[in-house]
Amino acid sequence: MKLVFAILIGIFSSNSFATEASHANTDYSKIQKQHTARILQQKSTNEEILKANCKYESDISEKPPAKKIALTFDDGPIPGHTEDILAVLKKHQAPATFFIVGEHAKAHPRLLELILSDQHHLIGNHSWDHPNFHELTVTDQLSEITKTESLLQETGEKLFRYPFGNSSCEANQMVKSHNYKIVGWHVDSCDWAFSQNGEMNIADRALCGVTPENIDDYVGHVVSQIKKRNGGIVLLHETHRYSIMKLDELLTKLEQEGYQFSSILDKEFSTSLK
Repeated sequence: MKLVFAILIGIFSSNSFATEASHANTDYSKIQKQHTARILQQKSTNEEILKANCKYESDISEKPPAKKIALTFDDGPIPGHTEDILAVLKKHQAPATFFIVGEHAKAHPRLLELILSDQHHLIGNHSWDHPNFHELTVTDQLSEITKTESLLQETGEKLFRYPFGNSSCEANQMVKSHNYKIVGWHVDSCDWAFSQNGEMNIADRALCGVTPENIDDYVGHVVSQIKKRNGGIVLLHETHRYSIMKLDELLTKLEQEGYQFSSILDKEFSTSLK
């Protein structure tokens, strides 16, 4: 199994598209490989083993509230991206939760203030520099969280999302002991797998469950995934320009389909938070 997994990683990595422009020395090609590795491991490991070790509890199995969507954006703030996202959200009067990477917030405090200036939006902790928590000691995990916490200065409900969704039972216990609610997702948009031209390689299409009719249709793919769950918490990222350019179209389509935008702190989503 390990040999097959290693071969698959090599295949997927070699097929990766050119990455977006770098930001704050972040290697987004590495991040894409981590997303790919996560899904491959889920598909190649016995479900009971994953469950026993709390490996991927960020995937929410509970049924979401019907026709309600909670938008979440990871990995910001990012100049030129955060502002555009906020403008689209304002147009659609859609609240969102931004899961902030600490080193980005330190570099761009004005953007953090801009998010918080709209009281409909929430911020959450997404670690200091977006590491794979499966590769860190509990001590290092705690440092990732507390460094970012000191910048965010959360005054309400404390929210945390694992980078790549990579949790563990030990990490869950530590996060909860610091009074955080763990926020996963019902729907992964897979925006991380789309190139800046809106293309996705064959391997990632299979991983993300892209149907033939949506091969070249990011919005169509995301809407189809949301329809499968009939709503839910949606995972999006600030890092990819193409998906941000398509955000207005996506929200318009969802509204046309009868979906309503909600906050993850609305009582209807309470059972989805850990």
